[in-house]
Amino acid sequence: MASRPLPVNVLAGPGALPVSELAAAGAARVGAGSAIAEAAYGLVRRAARELLEKGTTTTPEGGFDYATLNAPLLDGPAD
Repeated sequence: MASRPLPVNVLAGPGALPVSELAAAGAARVGAGSAIAEAAYGLVRRAARELLEKGTTTTPEGGFDYATLNAPLLDGPAD
């Protein structure tokens, strides 16, 4: 039976090579898996600790407001 090359999928996260290097090494698809959600959970933890320990709320600065978050939902289905 002849073999043929199969696509390589890479699960990237903190410390992973840049996508361009993974692609150059033969990766056909690069995904973040749970890394993005884990980063969000880390932000929530840091923000809660800041609020409880310092009484301040600077950690979540730079987040999206509700209008920005809801805009894609209000635009309707993509064409």
